[in-house]
Amino acid sequence: MTTRKEIADKIFPNVTETIQDLEKKYPTRQNPICSRFAPSPTGFLHIGSVFASFVEQRFAKQYGGTFLLRIEDTDQKREIPGAVDLIIDGLKFFGIEIDEGPLGANNADIGNYGPYIQSHRKSIYQVFVKTLIEQGVAYPCWMSETELEEIRTQQTTLKVTPGIYGNYSLWRNKTPEEIMQKLQEDPNFVLRFRSHGDFSQRCLFDDVIKGKINMIDNYNDIVLIKSDGLPTYHLAHIADDHLMRTSHVIRGDEWLTSVPLHIQLFKAFNLPHPQYCHVAPLLKIDEEGNKRKLSKRKDPEADVAYFFESGYAPEGIMDYLLTIIDPAYEERQKANPDKNYLDFEVKIEHMNTSGALFDFVKLQSMNNAYLSKISTDELYSQSLIRAKKYRPYLADLMQSDVDYTKAALNIERHTEKDPKRFTTFQDVESQILFFYDEEWEKLLPTKPTLPEMCTADSMKPFIDEYKQQLNLDMSLEDRFTQLKEVGKRHGFASNNAEFKEGGYVGKVGDLAMFMRIQLCCTAKTPDLYSVMKVLGKDRVIERLGRL
Repeated sequence: MTTRKEIADKIFPNVTETIQDLEKKYPTRQNPICSRFAPSPTGFLHIGSVFASFVEQRFAKQYGGTFLLRIEDTDQKREIPGAVDLIIDGLKFFGIEIDEGPLGANNADIGNYGPYIQSHRKSIYQVFVKTLIEQGVAYPCWMSETELEEIRTQQTTLKVTPGIYGNYSLWRNKTPEEIMQKLQEDPNFVLRFRSHGDFSQRCLFDDVIKGKINMIDNYNDIVLIKSDGLPTYHLAHIADDHLMRTSHVIRGDEWLTSVPLHIQLFKAFNLPHPQYCHVAPLLKIDEEGNKRKLSKRKDPEADVAYFFESGYAPEGIMDYLLTIIDPAYEERQKANPDKNYLDFEVKIEHMNTSGALFDFVKLQSMNNAYLSKISTDELYSQSLIRAKKYRPYLADLMQSDVDYTKAALNIERHTEKDPKRFTTFQDVESQILFFYDEEWEKLLPTKPTLPEMCTADSMKPFIDEYKQQLNLDMSLEDRFTQLKEVGKRHGFASNNAEFKEGGYVGKVGDLAMFMRIQLCCTAKTPDLYSVMKVLGKDRVIERLGRL
């Protein structure tokens, strides 16, 4: 008579360790709080992944625990070369520090609970699933795609619950002798979980974010090990999160319906399950006006590279994400403007349970607030880093005269009249480009139309006199008085009341606009006299004379 152990030994002849042996290698952590980010290396880093990993990292750190990175690469057909480094670099960019994971050279492990790449943990999964085979809770299955499709068709026709369960699983009730005979004939099979659930049973559990959950229990005999020998997510979750001593599984709520299965599996191994915390997705309004998840395939803003290229600061993005994580954050941040976003406690139980709309207007506002808050030296340094990557010519200009560039960036910053010119780093280019002579020359042909009364012939006498009296060391008030006095002698009224009396070609505001356009090649600039101060007397005289 063939035993289950003989079947297990036939499938895994070289597996001699037990789960208890593995537990000795990976003992309980000194601080029991541990969370993990477990992405698949399938391409770009999704903004939703940044959102989730930030929640996971902040939760662990608040309690002095561990935050680890585990790479779930068991679907190797979808793996993209270099994606692991992209994930690690992306998290670092956002200030999300990882304690353990494949962080060394060539993705070598750092930490005592590895390997941290699932494809390197094959022997561990074999120990776990061999245990289930010996207990009769897992079995090999040779069902073909044709047979699976026939079952789906039959279930649809009969209008019964779809799935592989009971008699619909053709190898579930085979005798040990039949299974052993098939093992000798055909080495290509999957290993399935023998579920004890049925449609009438319910699974009750507490979710830290969503509260008490009551849903139908798992009844499917799901695949644990695929035909290539690698595990499905379901088995890997049990083995990895138990041995890595994960206390809180914080993951997307697309996995919520799998919790009954996962609890069944933990019970099958006689292991305690972690606390589950299911995070609702980031949403957007699509072209039809419907809410949907941010899509990796459809939405460019799903890729964090979109935000880098668009000039958002990581701190500004994280400030915004914190308002999604905890609605109370924004008020706390306003009350403590000098604090870093990492200084605030994250309370995941306050998170939205149904998903949050990604609000670009609010993101821009918070990014603007961040860029307005930092020092000019920081603004210069961060702008330069971005310019080197996306606008090399701008980086060269910025470095050609560092003090001049910083002076251009600093106009009216941290004053009562601070216009908060920079919503993103992209604004740096438009706000400072005209300060550089070679770029001003390029902008001249595209400058806005001058006020109609400011022709080259009519303005020459004004410019000649203004240049003679130009003194950039005067106070702002004195300089404006000077402009009004010189302008009045050349037919420009000092105010609206004078202009209405007649006899004037224009107003002092027209003169100011003329000077703004002539000096900057744009009608929108920060304070004109502050701009002139940075440009310096020689540049001002040169540019005013280039009508």
